[in-house]
Amino acid sequence: MHIFEGNLRQSGPQYLMNLNRSRFKEQAYQTGILLSIATGFAIPVSTSLTSILSFGVLVCWVISGQYLVSFEILKKYRVSTASAVFFSFLMVGLFYTPESFSIAARNLFKYRQFILIPVYLSFFLDPQTRHRGIQMFELAMIMTLLGSIYYTFSPLNGLDDPFGDRSIFKNRITQNILMSFLVYLAAWKFLEKPRQCWPYAILVLVATFNIIAMVPGRSGYLALAILICVLMYQKMGLKGLIPAAVCVGGVGLLAYSQSELFQGRINQAISEISEYRVSKTHHRGVNLRMEFYENSLHLAKSNPLFGSGIGSFNLKYHQMMQEKGQISTANPHNEYIMLLVQNGVIGVSLFLTFFWICWRATRSMIGLDRAFGQAVIAVYFVGCLVNSLMLDTTEGILFGYLIGITFAGGISSEEERNSVLPESSTETVEQAIVRNAA
Repeated sequence: MHIFEGNLRQSGPQYLMNLNRSRFKEQAYQTGILLSIATGFAIPVSTSLTSILSFGVLVCWVISGQYLVSFEILKKYRVSTASAVFFSFLMVGLFYTPESFSIAARNLFKYRQFILIPVYLSFFLDPQTRHRGIQMFELAMIMTLLGSIYYTFSPLNGLDDPFGDRSIFKNRITQNILMSFLVYLAAWKFLEKPRQCWPYAILVLVATFNIIAMVPGRSGYLALAILICVLMYQKMGLKGLIPAAVCVGGVGLLAYSQSELFQGRINQAISEISEYRVSKTHHRGVNLRMEFYENSLHLAKSNPLFGSGIGSFNLKYHQMMQEKGQISTANPHNEYIMLLVQNGVIGVSLFLTFFWICWRATRSMIGLDRAFGQAVIAVYFVGCLVNSLMLDTTEGILFGYLIGITFAGGISSEEERNSVLPESSTETVEQAIVRNAA
């Protein structure tokens, strides 16, 4: 479990939040908080607006001196440390990549969310700030949901094309993944207080219908199934996986029998998988992805430990496809394979270690911070098997944002646990540290 080492009263969250700032720096700090909260709304809506707000957050982070907070967090909070170590190793790949520095640097920049994690952690130490950040994300997704419903049933479009792309701000794959998080948040809040939060139950049903029957994104189907399992596990423990399997199976069978869109996407995937070995041509869909996986794994054998360097995948894969006469790609649609080719076994191991540290860190968290943090880790851990989620701009930035906003609760929970201890009981504090670290 992650902990703050040393004297928690001197390095705890309250100490970090109450730095001696000038009035100007305090204003910059408050502005940074507002921009961080607004980023939750911008990510699902606009890439340009997200970039502008992220830049503003970084400017406020520097001017306000909040980088000192991030530095303390980086030293003593393992989630932050693991993200920085992983990004640092990716940066080392700049020195041995066969690709040009500019292209390699652009590829490295796609993983900027791992640098932004300590930044967001420093601005989301306050529980109310975290609550507002999640609310802004929910607001953006509700707007997306309403827009998608209107587009689906609009007289100008109708349902003439059951396979039409009815996504709004983002592509269908991205929208369905993000919409699955809205389903989870609404379901969690409803289950916490069913009588007071009954409107969230309606939101769960409508958003789920949007994922399954309106927007053709199979990654969203997978994310939704994962989140159902996570939610049941959180509410019922391991025995909750049984009703989760029943729920996923029941929803899947109902959708398959009633939704032409869902049935078509599932049948297409099954057909493409079954035809992969017997067909010599792979032009689209699942069978083309399987070809990418197979060729990429063969490519990784040339540099298994360190990989061929950041940004080298496109160059290496293109050279191989010129010899084999197959379709080239810059993205294998699998984050683990991408890392294996470019950064080797070490890169993949650091990536998996980051997930492991994050999952263990949730043990010291409470409430929505813990629940949603586990949900984010589960979706990205599995989702990276079928998509390069860290390379995709929206999914990647959202990951860094949600990790920052939820795992800041791990820092706050340290303060809450230690605030109940008498100031003179240094021995008790030390014993608690040892006990929590066990």
